[in-house]
Amino acid sequence: MIPHQRALCVVLSLCATAVAFGGESAPRNKVDGRQDASASEIATSHAVCRRALRAPILDGKLDDPCWKAADPISRFASFWTKTPRQGTTAYLVWDDQALYYAAHMTDAELRSFGVKRNDTLWNGDVFELFFKPSPDARNYYEFQANPKELVFELAFPERGDGRDVSKAAPLGSKAVVALEGTLDQPGDDDKAWIVEGRIPWTAFAPSGGKPKAGAEWRFALCRYDYGPKGTQPVLSSSAPLTKPSFHRHEDYGTLTFQDSAGK
Repeated sequence: MIPHQRALCVVLSLCATAVAFGGESAPRNKVDGRQDASASEIATSHAVCRRALRAPILDGKLDDPCWKAADPISRFASFWTKTPRQGTTAYLVWDDQALYYAAHMTDAELRSFGVKRNDTLWNGDVFELFFKPSPDARNYYEFQANPKELVFELAFPERGDGRDVSKAAPLGSKAVVALEGTLDQPGDDDKAWIVEGRIPWTAFAPSGGKPKAGAEWRFALCRYDYGPKGTQPVLSSSAPLTKPSFHRHEDYGTLTFQDSAGK
């Protein structure tokens, strides 16, 4: 188990009895092989990634035409306890060079952790993206960005491969952040943080790189949202995760890549 997975397990174990998580056992979201109604109501079982006619300018403003044309992803939940999580709206678009992401996240306490790439960013506020290009292959990918614009990027040949992530080769992702508040100043009046990012298709080389229009990947967008010191972070995901693990790709939603004609 890699350090991130161990840390997630510890956090979720501590959170299991917290009021924010309701103290409920993890539910199933399958009925005769189909997603049940609650999965589509509070989480994101399917989303569309539209082709951008022009790449976004990464400045944290979210005023680019591609974001205005993108389908918002706003259903996030701690689905393992059937708990909706408000306050996150994300977007995904693509072109021939890269996959682009953006998110606006309300946050009353802006906190960060880490000093370098592939640090343990999840010990502070962080936005995470998981992609699994093939449902049949074992490999998948994880990307993160935190309020300091630090990134985490890793290609997993399989789940729990046990590598030292600090020594993993760079994949070329980039993130730019705008803050509505002040970072790491406890007790001040924070509102939100906004992230825009770019992931080059070369990062997905082990899976064939850039997808074709109409391709479907499995995906999950996730958050660690830390509150005041001494409290446990709120964890949420776009995916209807039936167990408290962001690496549970069996439960990821599907992401369809559409071209400019909507095909």
